[in-house]
Amino acid sequence: MRRALLGGLVLLFGCPKPAEVPDAGPAPEVAESPDAGWLSPDALDAWLRYQQALAALPALVRGDGGHALGRDDVRARAKAEAALRADAGLSVEQVDRIEAVVAEVVTTRTLARLSGGDAVEKFQGALADLGPEQRAKAEAALRELKAKSPAGALDDVEAKFGADAVRVVLTRESEVTKTWDALLEARGDRR
Repeated sequence: MRRALLGGLVLLFGCPKPAEVPDAGPAPEVAESPDAGWLSPDALDAWLRYQQALAALPALVRGDGGHALGRDDVRARAKAEAALRADAGLSVEQVDRIEAVVAEVVTTRTLARLSGGDAVEKFQGALADLGPEQRAKAEAALRELKAKSPAGALDDVEAKFGADAVRVVLTRESEVTKTWDALLEARGDRR
């Protein structure tokens, strides 16, 4: 879990972008429902299928971090990636935008779990069973803990990408997180 978090942070804040892959031409647009904002369940599903198809391609890097593919292999892979993206009905921009919101949601939620965000919610439920004096002390401790912890707050992510987009990702959080971890592994960002 710690590796996934570190890999996600590196990818978000300092990992150089891979070289641009030539586009396979215009990709059909993924239908976006108006109530889901720019990221619809169909678009997320297309992104997940695309990422799973990419995982079946030969690895880009070896376990020791060295390049696993030769120059001709890299070109062939780039063409295969473009074809898979077109088959999924996604543009390069859509893939990048979906990947950005997925990265931030997964990283924020992982940080929240590591910092006890889930435990804070359970603790809040137990406050009702305490006497008035104990409850006051526990509430003060809880306020202090919340001030120091992200506690799963996705407010910043929602402000950046839209609350609807974040909700779409959260509806499939487990699958998205597994896919994100596999993506980091394939890129060699997790060691």
